[in-house]
Amino acid sequence: MVAEGVAPALIDNAARQLGFPVGPLQLVDETSIDLGAKIARATKAAMGDEYPDAAVDEVIFWMEGEGRLGRKSNAGFFDYDEKGKRLGYWDGIAAKYPQADEQPDLIDVQHRLMFAQVLEAVRALEENVLEDIREGDVGAILAWGFAPWSGGPFSWLDIIGTPYAAERCDQLSEQFGARFATPALLREMAEKNQSFYARFADQAEAA
Repeated sequence: MVAEGVAPALIDNAARQLGFPVGPLQLVDETSIDLGAKIARATKAAMGDEYPDAAVDEVIFWMEGEGRLGRKSNAGFFDYDEKGKRLGYWDGIAAKYPQADEQPDLIDVQHRLMFAQVLEAVRALEENVLEDIREGDVGAILAWGFAPWSGGPFSWLDIIGTPYAAERCDQLSEQFGARFATPALLREMAEKNQSFYARFADQAEAA
C-alpha cells in the first residue's frame, strides 16, 4: 500500500482502529526492517514462483538499502530522536512513493489488512497445518495481537459470513493479486452458507 501511494498514517490508523496494538509500519520498525528482508528472501527461496509478496519486498528492500532498519537504528518508517522516541513518519517515504491524491476508503484498507491474515489461517486449515480452529483463533490473538474483539481469524470470517468473505476476496484478488484469491475451502463453505464454528465444531470439541 505504501508503494501505491496510500498514506502511512492511514495504514497504521486503520489497523489500530481494528484493535491491533500497533499499526503494521510501526510494527516493522519495532521488529527491524532487515529482519523482515531476511525472512522475505528465505521465503522467496523456498516458495519460488508461488511467492506472493514481491510488491511488499520492493518497499522493504529499498528501506534496507537506505540503511533505515527501524527503531534499533533510529531510522525506519519513522524518524526518532537520539533517545529512540518516535517523532513522525520519515519524509523520504513520500519522496520515494508520493501519496496519491485520492486515498482509499478506511474500510478498504482494513479489509486488505484483515484478509491478508485470515486467508493464511484458512490455507493452514486446508493444508492440515492447523487442526483446531480454536487454536488458530487464540494463537493469532496472543501471538501478534490479531483484532482481539473479533475472536480471531475464523471467528471474524464467521462474523462477516463466508458468502460475503468469498465475494470480497474475489474483488480484492481482481484488484490486488493472487494473495487474496479465495481458498477452495472458503469457496465451498460460501456456496453452502456454512460458518467455520458450525462446520468444525465436532473436531474442536474432540480436540
